Amino acid sequence: MPEFWYSALTGSGAVQEGFINAPNEAALEDQLRQRGSFLIRTEVRERTQAARTTTDGTVDRKELLAFLEYVAGSFEVGIPILEALDDVSKRLSSKRLSKIIGEIRYSVSEEGQSLSAAMAEHPRAFPELCIGTIRAGEASGELGYALRQLVEYMDWQEGISSQLKQATMYPIVVVVAVGLLVIGLIGFVFPKILPLLNSQKTKLPLPTRVILFASQLVRTKWLIVLLSFNAIVFVLYFTYRTDRGRLFIDRMILKLPVFGPVVKDVNMARVVTYLSLFYRTGVDLVLSLTIIERIISNRAVSLAVGAAREQVTQGVSIASALGQSPLFPTVVLRSVALGEATGNLDQALARTKEYYSREIPASVRRMITLLQPMLIALIGGVILTVALAIVLPILNIYNTIGRR
Repeated sequence: MPEFWYSALTGSGAVQEGFINAPNEAALEDQLRQRGSFLIRTEVRERTQAARTTTDGTVDRKELLAFLEYVAGSFEVGIPILEALDDVSKRLSSKRLSKIIGEIRYSVSEEGQSLSAAMAEHPRAFPELCIGTIRAGEASGELGYALRQLVEYMDWQEGISSQLKQATMYPIVVVVAVGLLVIGLIGFVFPKILPLLNSQKTKLPLPTRVILFASQLVRTKWLIVLLSFNAIVFVLYFTYRTDRGRLFIDRMILKLPVFGPVVKDVNMARVVTYLSLFYRTGVDLVLSLTIIERIISNRAVSLAVGAAREQVTQGVSIASALGQSPLFPTVVLRSVALGEATGNLDQALARTKEYYSREIPASVRRMITLLQPMLIALIGGVILTVALAIVLPILNIYNTIGRR
């Protein structure tokens, strides 16, 4: 059976090129018509025998977002996908992503693969959310809409990630600075007055004894302290790598004061956004929940979505299925229930998504507002303890001298 090179117009208005096996041109045209595409031009052409390589690896999220933005914009103005891939590969600063895009173009043009299938060959570079969304857009004939929604979501996610990094950077810097200050006082300042304190026969105050113990521990057994710290990090890391350990830690994170509610809101926003995106692009509800279960990072929320998926397969409504877990807030359950009752689930999910778009930045601001006094109290307590450990024995010495 001969192999034809073809150029066709898809149902969404994009130009697709590739190779296909068919007995003749008429059969080729019938195959394309069954796919919802219309033949523009065809010819018998020998497939280019290029070295087939598969480059993969993680890429920067900003680079990935720039790639998707360009492809989405090109698709909206009618630029063929192959030309868009050619142009965007020259604009990116990431050499790895540029090479991956070149391989995607080869898969689309020379092997006749769809864009989602070509991207699926690079699972580390493209998250399952990207591949699933584009696949759904291709299947429903709304690839342009799917790309635009994907770009909007990833842009929103990047903004939330930046806000969370800014929110956590301040306490991390403060805690590290206070830790270094305490280590300096315990390791260098306190040992200078230690001979004077030891020369006194009176009982040392409790803060002094605590700091004295810490100072001796740091100076004489620093290697044990360092190894113990590394051991704790090692145990936590490998515990998180196990299913049960990750589930336990993720549940504890959700229960943390101040920080836990923000993490929960972010995960709920992701569930609602993914569900809205898949629903609008025509993905089956059970398949949507299956994909969401795999791509949600928090294991506790992922299991809750999986349990809801099992309920939906048994005929339970999505609102009732989500309501089986205490993790899903009332605003999500009521919105989904109202959308199902009115037949406008897509609009209900879109409204919930907008709610979280406003709520999460406000939650981050509230978290920062609460953390600041907590950090001030922590810093004050630590510095006060160290100061009392130094000042109280000196005052006792002066009192003793005064009595004499």
